Amino acid sequence: MTLNTLLLDAGNTIVYLDHDVVGDIVGLDADGLREAEGVAKRRYEERLQRSRNHEDGWRVFVGGLLESAGATGDIDAQVTRLRAIHDEKNLWRRVPSELPAALQRIRDAGWHVGIVSNSEGRLVEILETVGVLRFFDVVIDSGVVGVSKPDPRIFELALEALGVGPSSAIYAGDVPDVDVVGARAAGMDAVLIDTLDHYPDYVEAPRFQKTATFIDSLL
Repeated sequence: MTLNTLLLDAGNTIVYLDHDVVGDIVGLDADGLREAEGVAKRRYEERLQRSRNHEDGWRVFVGGLLESAGATGDIDAQVTRLRAIHDEKNLWRRVPSELPAALQRIRDAGWHVGIVSNSEGRLVEILETVGVLRFFDVVIDSGVVGVSKPDPRIFELALEALGVGPSSAIYAGDVPDVDVVGARAAGMDAVLIDTLDHYPDYVEAPRFQKTATFIDSLL
């Protein structure tokens, strides 16, 4: 069947962590946080394979990020502080400059476009705030629907909402064992978005540095 549906992760695929803001809050170098993100992602993968609880995964990711970047003192207290700020202002707030135009191109080509994300229940609000909500036909937020990636059911909710089958859809996300594995379990093809080159040896799926580049490869 011909592909006609693009499903995307949100964090680090559409909206990216603002390392500069996090660094200012906790007193760490932003470049060090960027380098540490690969270790944090692997910890997040391991946690979700065991519990599939996004809240636990969030704390594991951020704690691993701080620890790997050289944070000292009470890491858990720093994570709690960052979570409070995230709940108020959202730390995943950067949208790549080239991405809105790419999303418009694929919509203009007649594709369905949606998001499937592990989030905290406020994803629609966040996407509207950063100016990209208009590009998506459906937004599936784990905090709203009560099921998290890599559980295939969360992907199936998006397919059902769009009225398409898995063979007509492709998914892109930034965490291999959460995004690629989960999408494939739901019967879809999948690619990895690896903007900061954290998975240079990954060969289980096509790997793209930019979401916009991947989108244009479909057209």
